Amino acid sequence: MFTSPPYPNEKDYTRTTRLETVLLGLIRDKISLQKLKRTMVRSNTRGVYKEDDDDCHVSHIPEISRIAAEIESRRIAMGKTSGFERLYARVTKLYFGGMARHLSDLRICLRSGAVLGYVVGDQASYLRVMIRTGQILASIAQRLGYELVGIDLFRTRLATATREQLREEIVILRWPGKI
Repeated sequence: MFTSPPYPNEKDYTRTTRLETVLLGLIRDKISLQKLKRTMVRSNTRGVYKEDDDDCHVSHIPEISRIAAEIESRRIAMGKTSGFERLYARVTKLYFGGMARHLSDLRICLRSGAVLGYVVGDQASYLRVMIRTGQILASIAQRLGYELVGIDLFRTRLATATREQLREEIVILRWPGKI
């Protein structure tokens, strides 16, 4: 399997893929769009719902808690009070929790030795707090029993806000075939 899931940023992927989802028959109206949005990994604040609980899948991972706390601390220090900004820390936890849920659920469908590739990118979208997406995703996968084959640099890209080079990587995993 080879895929590029959403990155933890403020991009609403249902907006950028709207044409494809209509052409593929995945959505027909506003109600089906809302249903689809509720099934997606939370990668932006516009897709967070009160009942979301994917963060429970990663509550035991210190690095994710540290990043969320740093985002929240920076938000408070900067006096950022909008509804979206107040959700940055939560959406970070929901994003990685959603990816953990995805990787966990996927295990029953995989054959022993299955190889998976995830194109993911580091982010600094939430108040310039660095999120090393590939490293964290690899750590989550290993906790779920996947073997890390490697994290390969795909390319670098320029961060809009900081003009810093951010890594886009391919996280390569192998499923050994046991839960």
